[in-house]
Parts: sequence; C-alpha cells; structure tokens
Amino acid sequence: MRAPLAFLLGKLDFDKEFRNFQEKPEGAGTRITAEPKTDSLPYSAVEFVVTPDGRIRQVKVTGFDKSILDFTFENEKVDPPLDSKLFQFKPPQGAEVVEAGQ
Repeated sequence: MRAPLAFLLGKLDFDKEFRNFQEKPEGAGTRITAEPKTDSLPYSAVEFVVTPDGRIRQVKVTGFDKSILDFTFENEKVDPPLDSKLFQFKPPQGAEVVEAGQ
C-alpha cells in the first residue's frame, strides 16, 4: 500500500528510481509504464495514466508476487470548500487536554 501513496505524494524521484520508461496514448491521456532500477523495491512494475493537464487518473503497481494494486481516480475536485467544523478537535469524554508549554 505504501508504493501508490508514495507516487501520489511525489515522494519518489522517477529518474533515480525507475528505468525502461514507455508511454502510449490512452484515450485523451497517456499511459506511462516503468520498472524499478533495483530489486530492493517491493514491486516489479508501475503504470500511470495521466491527463494532458498532468492529473493522475490511474496508478497500477505490480508486486514481485504478481499482486496488483490498481487505483482509479475520478471527479477530482481541487481545493473544494470545506466546513471548518471538519477541522475542530473534540477530545473524547473524560480525556485530559494538556496545552503546550504548561
């Protein structure tokens, strides 16, 4: 599970970590495939489908055990308005809250 998240968060240096890049058109986007440069990574291949504006629509990671993690993203909303109530901390009943510096 860590590999797809690392790709999405931009935590990997693709030129340093991957080789054998290939790309081919797929619908309005492009499918990019690559292999890791080292066997120390937990996967044998990665694939992305990206849109012309650079958004990732699909991430597919193939493990050495032939397992496949496949994530598809649709209806992405950039910076949607969110209610501030979603970000208010409410400690569980009975919990003691200690303020920093006290």
